[in-house]
Amino acid sequence: MALPALADDAKRLCQTLLRIDTTNPPGNERAGALYLKRFFDAEGIESQLYESAPGRANLIARLPATTPAPTAGPLLLLSHIDVVPADATAWSFPPFSGAIENGAVYGRGAIDDKGHGIAHAFAFALLHRLGTSRDRDVVFAATASEEAGVEVGADWMVEHHWDALGPPVVVWNEGGLSTRSPIASGRILNAISTTEKRALWMTLRATGEGGHGSQPIRNGASDRVVRALHRIETHPTPLHVTSTVEETMRRASYAADFPLGFALRNISNPLVLRLAQPQLERSRVTNAMVRDTIAVTGLRAGLKHNVIPRTAEAMLDVRLLPDTDADAFLGWLKQVIDDPSVEIQLEPDGDATAFRSWRERVLGNPDAPVPESPVDNELFRALESELANEFPDAISVPLQTTGGSDSKWFRARGVPAYGYLPALGDEALVATIHGLDERMPVAELARAIRVEYRILVRLSR
Repeated sequence: MALPALADDAKRLCQTLLRIDTTNPPGNERAGALYLKRFFDAEGIESQLYESAPGRANLIARLPATTPAPTAGPLLLLSHIDVVPADATAWSFPPFSGAIENGAVYGRGAIDDKGHGIAHAFAFALLHRLGTSRDRDVVFAATASEEAGVEVGADWMVEHHWDALGPPVVVWNEGGLSTRSPIASGRILNAISTTEKRALWMTLRATGEGGHGSQPIRNGASDRVVRALHRIETHPTPLHVTSTVEETMRRASYAADFPLGFALRNISNPLVLRLAQPQLERSRVTNAMVRDTIAVTGLRAGLKHNVIPRTAEAMLDVRLLPDTDADAFLGWLKQVIDDPSVEIQLEPDGDATAFRSWRERVLGNPDAPVPESPVDNELFRALESELANEFPDAISVPLQTTGGSDSKWFRARGVPAYGYLPALGDEALVATIHGLDERMPVAELARAIRVEYRILVRLSR
């Protein structure tokens, strides 16, 4: 298929999916799943909806092996249909318009994760359309509720419809992409997610005496929450280099000159890490790679200017490194706050909390380890090999993502999962994810489909 036609078809498919508002909550993923189902129907590919709740649905399609090989298990192409909210008043274009400007399609979810889902769907359809021989089944899944909430999306499918998902021997999901990196002296890094941090969402809450604003109350609820936040701000979490980050830095180091290259190769050395700390903390990305992080995402207190509130709350988004013990972290946090009257309430839909319940229910062990996906795997090797052709001067590295994804449900069951969008982005583009003016360059969407198809051909033979 000629590239211009591929780009045009993919652009139209992406535009239409972006126009379907699947903001979560409430989700409304069924509408997006139906649109993808109609696309597969037109391609002559059978697909099925799995409804997990009213308005919530997951779509599964399968291309069976044409020449089955006993050793080649199913490959799962995974993406999610829901998106985070968008403040339309701050966007250059309506966030559900699918507007085209400057060679990019704009819309909430353009990268996270509808654009990625379109790349999966189109490359998957090309396998069928072009009659590509396959020695394994290839399964497509577009699921609900990755951004917020549990028990209706990929977790629900893994728990209740495991066979429909393959069952897979390897999963290709969201997580990383290719960017020019300063730690690699401006060379392209193909960041392929092999593990991820966990969200531990919590609310700090204090209660106390209320009253008239003209008569201040010492040590009121708001005072105590503000003081707790100040102590958190002035007691940063310790630096810690996981094995994944160590390998990421080691691979990137060979593109860097001395002394940066030496520092990257030895980043797990405590002295080197201490010397590199200012540089690591200068970037939000690298800072989040080497420590547990705490972000204040909401404050609630008060009714009027002249009423002292009886309760005050602060919402925290905590992201734990893969090897951080959640209970130990909570113990550290209580010591830092040093105020037993400030309650720490864990939110049930935070990854660490909900994931623990899921593991107990599905695996029979709430503390079952979640293995990192190894670099010595057929999908990682295929990505690395094909990307060497697409970006000849690039370096492929394993990535520990700072956010969570649906890969955890599969890794917990022992299935390697990798997150990567075959597209070249920059800092400005990456900043639009969950931010303003999220967009996918049409040329990069076409590249993603083209590269993904070639990788699927590799994995199908």
